[in-house]
Amino acid sequence: MRKITLNRPKESFNKNYSYEILIGDHTLTELNNGEEKTVEIPTESENQTLKAKIQWCGSEEIELQNIKENEKIIVIGNKFLNRKMPLIGAMLTIIALMILNLKIVSKNIGIGFFIIFLIVIFGTITVWRNKWLNIKTE
Repeated sequence: MRKITLNRPKESFNKNYSYEILIGDHTLTELNNGEEKTVEIPTESENQTLKAKIQWCGSEEIELQNIKENEKIIVIGNKFLNRKMPLIGAMLTIIALMILNLKIVSKNIGIGFFIIFLIVIFGTITVWRNKWLNIKTE
């Protein structure tokens, strides 16, 4: 069995959630905020992938074959999606004012912003859901 070190630096976001570390579909361990663990990779899992997950979102996968003995793997949240993306929700108020035709800008522009807003939110929670966490070797 190979040993690897998993590291999750302290983060101000997602600090109350642990990151689940998966080999294939099976949970290997969980990492809390600011935690570092050394784990053993079972020999039967050599051809699988390593992935981090939080709720329904996660990271891209790393092939276990490409990870060397005693290599350090860092799992960190995507700063843009975890810090900045919730602020886009504040735009909903501005969009509502435009749609309600309060003479700030035309109603058509407000509807256009609302459609773009929905596309961005839908893409973030479906298409780009494996971008919420970054996993990299060091």
